[in-house]
Amino acid sequence: MKNAFELIEYNGIPYPEGYISRIKEVAGHLDKECIEQEDCYSLHTEYSYGKRKLDSAILNKYKELREAHKGGVPQLWKSEEWAKEFFAFICELTADKNPPNIVEIHPPFNDYADIEHFVKCYKVFEKEIKQAYPNTNIFIENRSGAVYRGGRFVVGKADEIVSLCEAIEKYNLDLGIVLDFPQLLTAERLDTLKFNADKYKAAIEKIHPYQHLIKGIHIWGKKKNLKGRWIAHCGTLDTYFGGNEESKTIFLDGIKRICDDGRTRFLVPEVNSGAEDLRSIIEDVFRR
Repeated sequence: MKNAFELIEYNGIPYPEGYISRIKEVAGHLDKECIEQEDCYSLHTEYSYGKRKLDSAILNKYKELREAHKGGVPQLWKSEEWAKEFFAFICELTADKNPPNIVEIHPPFNDYADIEHFVKCYKVFEKEIKQAYPNTNIFIENRSGAVYRGGRFVVGKADEIVSLCEAIEKYNLDLGIVLDFPQLLTAERLDTLKFNADKYKAAIEKIHPYQHLIKGIHIWGKKKNLKGRWIAHCGTLDTYFGGNEESKTIFLDGIKRICDDGRTRFLVPEVNSGAEDLRSIIEDVFRR
């Protein structure tokens, strides 16, 4: 799969020799007040895993963004007015910088929204941002897991990803999907140490007809700490699958299946545990 991906640098960790990246991921969550100048970058917007302060000088200008939260966890796509303010926030954050190559967004929670609600709000956002940044790609990432109480993300499981793809086509949205494979496993309740290969393959086959909408992928590992607790974005695929080579191979074959159409996709290896773990994951992916 070596020619199938355009690599995005994550967390400042450089790629191993022989792998070239021209785009950097830049954090653009709701507590950010500024970003550094980059030639090419992907703006990773609020993903609502945990609590935010929501009290920055920028955010004080945007009442809907500031007040849309539960227990400090931002409630994304709360309303059409929220979408307008989200656009304004992004424009202010990037005003004196190069336009982002990619703006990556995330889905709302299901205690106040469904896919139709998201689409209604997103259309307002898309119209505004495409006028401001006509050459910027907009991608949405599937999500699973947050400290949020009372709801879960509306796009996490394979069936939900399919429903979003159907909505993208129905409403002719200019929106691509970044498929986060580990988060898909979490949403589908797939235990990597007792890997249900048939369930995983079934999830991949549900998504496969919409592979033309999958514009990128996220990949990362997990490993257990000394207390036996899983730490996300650390370790390798070997630690993630408990050293089971067969399970790891099936997992990688799922990535290959989604990416088997010759299209070039963006690849973000979300690895926080250093260059050697990054090398291991990258070599695993490209080896398939």
